[in-house]
Amino acid sequence: MKNTFTLFGTAALALAALSAQAQFTVDGTASAAEIGTGIGKYQQVATYTGAHSDADRGLKALYVGYTATTLNIMLVSSADAATSGPYKALVMYLNTPGRTGTAAGTRLAGGGDGLSPLKHRPTMDLEVDYGLRMSIGPGGTDVYFSRASYVGTTPSDTYLGQGSKTGGLVTASGNDFAGAKMAYNNTASVAANTSTGWEVEIPLSVLGNGTTPLAVGGRVDLFAAYTDGDGIFTTDVIPQISGQTTALGADPNFTTIAGTQALAYVIGTGVLAKHEQVATKLQFGVYPNPANGAARVSYVVPGAQQNVELAVYNAMGQRVRDLAAGSQTGPQQYSLANLSAGTYLVKLRVGDQSTSQKVVVQ
Repeated sequence: MKNTFTLFGTAALALAALSAQAQFTVDGTASAAEIGTGIGKYQQVATYTGAHSDADRGLKALYVGYTATTLNIMLVSSADAATSGPYKALVMYLNTPGRTGTAAGTRLAGGGDGLSPLKHRPTMDLEVDYGLRMSIGPGGTDVYFSRASYVGTTPSDTYLGQGSKTGGLVTASGNDFAGAKMAYNNTASVAANTSTGWEVEIPLSVLGNGTTPLAVGGRVDLFAAYTDGDGIFTTDVIPQISGQTTALGADPNFTTIAGTQALAYVIGTGVLAKHEQVATKLQFGVYPNPANGAARVSYVVPGAQQNVELAVYNAMGQRVRDLAAGSQTGPQQYSLANLSAGTYLVKLRVGDQSTSQKVVVQ
């Protein structure tokens, strides 16, 4: 028995050593060796296959990975396709479990509010703790990184440094993102791009609660977009909006779009199911739709008791009715009556899973 325990102990130590050594090279490229499963590997969590309102520029795919000490994000994208022209930008918003930022459904601060690097003021479908921005201009080194913090009562922004279009590394220092790394590697055509773009490495300590780092099992919500230099959103966002063929414009309200406009990534598990898959799993539906009078909302909470939230939002993104909040299990039904004519979004969250459905009241 002693020899058996020694063997297993040696294997465990070897595995721990390999995990500790696993790391990414932050150079704006997701190499073939960096893509796979497990610690130290990127997992593709989303793709963008829709129309590009900025011809042959925009987003291609989002990869997320982790090591023993970092969260790593790779946004395959082509933000600059020419040697001259106006500035463009890539943007990411993050929600972390240990921080409290701007609540979902609340318009973000920006622009005249003092957040000059992140002047955008969208209304997001996720709580936003941090915003990251990569701004790119015509010159070979016109690549600038910044971060905005929406944690606390006074949002703040910080310029992190200047990179290059060939993967020049910038490491943040002197703020709550100290130790984070960013790089951008440009490919002129997004159609031809398969592996380059904006790469970000964030220490798990930054994403924790100030004392305890984020760890395996921790969840991070993500959103990515391609904008112009003034914060005008193009068609290109991740998660992709089905059927979107025209630019989203300035300061869009993503809470009015069906589904959850964010991805949930759990360290050690990967991306959680998309809202369409969640809807099927939870047997979620609103009937009839369109509704001339009262409609009914039905769903099933599988397994043991889970926390449930069911609410109705109007076309302005305002919460107009709470249908359910608390612990439930099994089949559920609610009447959706006495609503004025218009379009509404019914949002359901069961545990860590969320979905939504538009309903038209005539």
